[in-house]
Amino acid sequence: MLALITKNKNINRHKVVSTIGTEEKNIALEKFKIYQNDGVIQTEFNDDAWILSDEKDLVTLDFSFDEVYVKKYMNHYSVTEFKEVFKCYISFCLGQYIIGTLQELVFNIKELLYNTECLTKIPKKRNLLFKTGIQDFIELMPFASEDILLEEERYKYNYVKRRELAEYQSYFLFGRLLEEYWKSNATNDNKVFFYPIYLWWNITMILPVRVTEFTLTPKECVVGENGVQYFKIRRSKMKGNASRNRNITYKINEDYKIYDYAVSNEIAAMILDYKKLVKGYKESNIDSLFVNEVYVNANNKLKDYGFFHTKHFSRLLDVFYCDVIEKDYNYRVIPKDKLKETNFVGEVYKLKVNEIVKISLGDSRHIAMQNMLLNGANILMAKEITGHENVDMIFHYSGNMKNLIRCKAYSLFELSKRKEIILESVTGNGQDFILRGGELTKSVEVDQGKCFSPLFTQGNMEDCYAVAGICEICNYFQGNKNRKELIKKQELKVEEKLKRLKRWISSEKEYRNTDEYVILKNQLKASVENLLNAYVEELVERGTT
Repeated sequence: MLALITKNKNINRHKVVSTIGTEEKNIALEKFKIYQNDGVIQTEFNDDAWILSDEKDLVTLDFSFDEVYVKKYMNHYSVTEFKEVFKCYISFCLGQYIIGTLQELVFNIKELLYNTECLTKIPKKRNLLFKTGIQDFIELMPFASEDILLEEERYKYNYVKRRELAEYQSYFLFGRLLEEYWKSNATNDNKVFFYPIYLWWNITMILPVRVTEFTLTPKECVVGENGVQYFKIRRSKMKGNASRNRNITYKINEDYKIYDYAVSNEIAAMILDYKKLVKGYKESNIDSLFVNEVYVNANNKLKDYGFFHTKHFSRLLDVFYCDVIEKDYNYRVIPKDKLKETNFVGEVYKLKVNEIVKISLGDSRHIAMQNMLLNGANILMAKEITGHENVDMIFHYSGNMKNLIRCKAYSLFELSKRKEIILESVTGNGQDFILRGGELTKSVEVDQGKCFSPLFTQGNMEDCYAVAGICEICNYFQGNKNRKELIKKQELKVEEKLKRLKRWISSEKEYRNTDEYVILKNQLKASVENLLNAYVEELVERGTT
């Protein structure tokens, strides 16, 4: 592993650690003392549990384990020796992982030991091999079997972890219920309590920021300049591009950097309204927009962190689902896992009219990222905005992109049922088609289906020329083909275009052709729009509510 050893002003010193011997143990102990003197570690090296603080959280790293099990399966080290080596490895990880991840790392290593007979056999749960920090640990342990080393190397390249998003209708429905509640039913006291949810929905569905970054929004976060409103938010330096030579100090002012983003006047007004409503509350003990006093008083089970913590935020979302969505609007809230269930004929679970899937706070960042991709954002720019280190991470978002396209299609369909609307042409030919009460306008029979083009029904071929005569990709065409097969075909096209765009970005600069990038981006946009059109037509056919 490449371990961060010390930091001298702006200079980081690293060491390649291939084994943990006497020299490495002395370096690890020296590093431990640096963080201990800085107040990050509040215990001693030889303690079975270390307590760490990063000004936001206090966590415990528990180094105790089943000593009988270790004695039985580990021949290379005694229990005492292994515990010391274990702590040295975690010391080398200090400054490279946040304290929450360090806690997970200790847990994951112990879980791995118990499922591999101390790294002597491949675990049945293969995912244990590629959790954070595990690869470095395995490669440093001289008792790890060759089979585990080979399996870990082979399997990690095939592993892609994606966030599981809720059913697409639930995002649309959540936003509608939240807005209706806010405009019609919420009192000022309700708004004080739920305002973080309202701001989170309106800001992070557009700007892809992490949940912790959002809770650490500075108090003075809105500034006007030349008629433009800018939103200030802390972005983590511990992930993505900024993390290449990272040294996590576990201090907010050093591990986060404040960025300015232009926002609408509406967003700025929401923030100013919130500040006005909470003016009488006790300020947080850190520079934060949100007050936490109201949440500590409302629920004594939550610890008083002195500021609006992510745990308060998560609990607040739970309360909103329970007190507003369930009680006020009579919806049944179901977990995401419910969507994985199938009936006796293999059909996946479908939401009922009065059901909504519970979404997670972190979902909005993924949806915002997908929205950027769907609306033709420059992928390299998206990489910078999200703070990801490479484009591979950006394309992980594409795994759930179909959900977002469906959500957009559903919202258009819902609007069409309430009033006559004009939907944007997905072929880019400057024409539109009209839905009235969920039904398309007048049509004529054509090969393999019907054409609803107002021009074509009058003998004008202009709409046909716009799509080069390919009925399948035309807004006005409704085919007789199996709708599911057509949608599957369009979904595959979107995936194929994403892969091609990824290959272009991943190639060496000297082999890149700017014109090719523009073509690929436009092809992706067209494929996405065609898929959107297919989803809308599917909803029209079914008359989905």
